Amino acid sequence: MTIQEELLSSRTCGILLPVSAMRTRQDWGVGDLGSLRLWTDFLAGLGVKFIQILPLQETAPGQNCPYSALTSFAVDPVYVQIDEVEDVARSARAQEFIGSISAQIMQWQEAPNASFAEVKQAKLKVLWLGYQSFLIHEVAVNTARAQAFEAYCAAQEPWLRGYALFRALKDFHQWKSWTMWPQELQDFNSPAVRNFETRYSEFVNYFKYIQWILDQQLRCAKLAAQDKGVYIFGDIPFATNLDSSDIWANQENFRLGFEIGAPADQFSKDGQRWGLPAYDWPYQLAHHFDLWRRKINRATQLYDIFRLDHLVGFFRTYVYAPGEKQGAFDCEGEQNQIDRGHAFLQMVLEEAKGKLPVGEDLGVIPNYVRKMLVDLKIPGYKVLRWEREDNGWYREPKNYPVVSLATTSTHDTETLRGWWETMDINERRNIWEMISAQKTDGNVPFNLDTQRLMLKRVLESASALTLFAWQDITGTLERINTPGTVGAHNWTYRSDVTPEQAHEKYGPQLAMFETLLKETGRNK
Repeated sequence: MTIQEELLSSRTCGILLPVSAMRTRQDWGVGDLGSLRLWTDFLAGLGVKFIQILPLQETAPGQNCPYSALTSFAVDPVYVQIDEVEDVARSARAQEFIGSISAQIMQWQEAPNASFAEVKQAKLKVLWLGYQSFLIHEVAVNTARAQAFEAYCAAQEPWLRGYALFRALKDFHQWKSWTMWPQELQDFNSPAVRNFETRYSEFVNYFKYIQWILDQQLRCAKLAAQDKGVYIFGDIPFATNLDSSDIWANQENFRLGFEIGAPADQFSKDGQRWGLPAYDWPYQLAHHFDLWRRKINRATQLYDIFRLDHLVGFFRTYVYAPGEKQGAFDCEGEQNQIDRGHAFLQMVLEEAKGKLPVGEDLGVIPNYVRKMLVDLKIPGYKVLRWEREDNGWYREPKNYPVVSLATTSTHDTETLRGWWETMDINERRNIWEMISAQKTDGNVPFNLDTQRLMLKRVLESASALTLFAWQDITGTLERINTPGTVGAHNWTYRSDVTPEQAHEKYGPQLAMFETLLKETGRNK
């Protein structure tokens, strides 16, 4: 039985917690792949079947948002568990450097939020020293590990070579955009790029080495999760930055100068411009979605379940032409949109090879998109607060389609408690009547009893999959991201407890959750 078949034929529950938020005693201030193993053990003990970790892709210095990445393929070096890298362990220089920053590491560990920039910079230096040890002790004498590295580079060449070259060139050009590099380096296939690759092969291979280390650690984390009966749920962002290895190495796949976004709505009278380049969909179709096939293939290597961000964009994308204030959809006519979306999703299922894609179908979504998801057995989202009947009343979760994922919040919303405590009193009266089958004036405080009933209603839904943010289980307010805002508060959330501390601080909430999973048949 494939993972897709297993999950859609059973009733399960998952937890949303980014890897970076997984606080542990040994991380450096940002959760790493060792943290993932520890949290998987802990959450498996509660009865959880899958853990949603959000994108792992590398971001630029100063950029914490994983949906605005340098690449769709490479994992961010910040997630390396340094004490598990054997080349670092045997490098005296690496150990000396780690010792010299031990006080800073302690400060990062104790900080309330993730210190991405500082931790990543430190890890890159340690990994460089470990890499030098690898070259001396492994590559120079062609050991089994050196051969394994070469085999990895050959297997991942379709994305790894372009990424490593891009990453090395970014450092050489002080992180200027590739559009500002010398003209001969702006073309991935140019002789100048090949000359750079030859001349600086040691530095280019350093970035391949980091990905090899990350690949091994993530594979170990996934195997450990499978031993506990838990799946890892990742994410594929819809787009990457213009300044990304994806676009530099695959320019023919994009309409450079065109920008994707969203049309005007009640929240944005002029629409939204996302600052991300538009795909050239006629090119994509003519080339059998080659770039996206590589993305999906990579996702199946990294994850057991993967979320397709901005799903409606595969049917139709809202695009702004250069210099234009008003955008337009790049695919007009419902049947044309249906045809494009269906062709794309069929490709996804082919490349998924039995793993489970999940469609992020939130926002203004044509009905044909959600019908197609059900027909193709790709779960879409059912967020309790946004599910309404035509008359405005909240939809009964037992009426959600089986092929769906029901949840209380997303990484872009307030937590369950935040939503409840800021809700209009008339709305609270409306939804509490659906949740509790009781009339009320809306003055219902957020406490363990109301939290339990809300979680229970979602767990009792018809959806095959249910999902809760960790903060919705603990009943806390700290959110992952606040769309439309910029600042250190976004994407730096860290759990305030380690797995060892969780029961001490949140014992009643965790006991309630564990009991609900058993009562509703959702425990794995």
